[in-house]
Amino acid sequence: MKSLLLISTLLLLPGILRCQDFTPSVTFHGDLRIRGEVDSRDFNLSTPPNAYTLLRTRFGLEARPSENVRVVIMARDSRVLGSETDPSGNFNTLSDSKNLDLHQGYVEIARFLSDGITFRAGRQELSYANERMVGPVGWNNVGRVFDGAMLRFGFPDVTLDLFGMKTAEVHAYAPVATPAATATVPDNGQNFFGIYTELKPAGGHRADVYLFYQGNRARTATGFQDFRRVTAGGYARGAMENVFYEAEGGYQGGERGTADISAFMITGLLGYTIPGSVLNQIAVGYEHLSGTAPGETDDRAFEPLYATAHKFHGFMDYFISIPGQTDNLGLRDLVGKIALKFSETVGAGVWYHRFNLVQTPAGGDDLGHELDVTATLRYSGAVKFEAGFSAFIPGEVMRARFTGADAGLWGYLATAVSF
Repeated sequence: MKSLLLISTLLLLPGILRCQDFTPSVTFHGDLRIRGEVDSRDFNLSTPPNAYTLLRTRFGLEARPSENVRVVIMARDSRVLGSETDPSGNFNTLSDSKNLDLHQGYVEIARFLSDGITFRAGRQELSYANERMVGPVGWNNVGRVFDGAMLRFGFPDVTLDLFGMKTAEVHAYAPVATPAATATVPDNGQNFFGIYTELKPAGGHRADVYLFYQGNRARTATGFQDFRRVTAGGYARGAMENVFYEAEGGYQGGERGTADISAFMITGLLGYTIPGSVLNQIAVGYEHLSGTAPGETDDRAFEPLYATAHKFHGFMDYFISIPGQTDNLGLRDLVGKIALKFSETVGAGVWYHRFNLVQTPAGGDDLGHELDVTATLRYSGAVKFEAGFSAFIPGEVMRARFTGADAGLWGYLATAVSF
């Protein structure tokens, strides 16, 4: 009996020592970004541009109350400088517009039930691959977050995420149980579920596979669900010496009321890195998001879910909300990119986009051309300055939509600090 007790003690000793070595901790982190923009995107250069300054402030903490447990809490304030008004609607520097909100608040437990499993629940950012389908939209002055839970399975060669997020809740919380407060309300809210698998990079190559579901239970038309959609796709990225590539494809199926959904996306980018040169990278790419032909009763327009769209379809954001901004007619985007590296702290980028609709309405399919130029200066590891200028030459579709034929212009100057 004594021998059994001794053996058990020796087996448990490493875990006991680990617990004794652990010290609870709290660390603070955050970021602040100021971005001034000059906006003349109305294709009418005879009118003066709009000008405004955005401020986003985020401050949070990461607490580790026990081993394998992490709690993240981050508050966020987003505002346009000078926009404070009093109850009468008058601008007032003593007013409070109450922009403060919870950006993230979640608990994460590692080694949950078993080694290699991590559980996370609460308000959180989601970011997958290059954020073409799901991303936190860092450019936005607010930023996207999701409310829900996730299980992450980490294996030697693959990571698998299973998550469920609530994107529209219609059931009201009842702090006091009364007949009216607890009455049944139809669950017409919306959910977002996903399975995301990432094959860990091997030989400079990476491959991901994903399956997403969005849906609600509302039934406006008898026998038809208002919305349910499955998105299945894959992402690949890699490099072979100085040549690099990136590709993604997806298919969407389901129902939107009485209309069937059947849409697809194909994207690809091929580039070359020039070591030791100011001209650091050159690349060409193409994106094709399917659209619904005029007169078509089914839904053929691909929607990039919760994408960080600012990164892909021009920095002027004419096509940041697809398929709405393309009238469900799809998008073809031929893009060329140049990256310049003047030093370890100074860089620049140039993007050219040629936009067309996939389906051709009576007014034609020519959306136009966009040129984006950015420059960055990294003052330190925590401080970065960035400037950008963009011009859009509208095609027949954009001229008709905005009732203007001049070039659209837009520029910004930003300072970002993180800690």
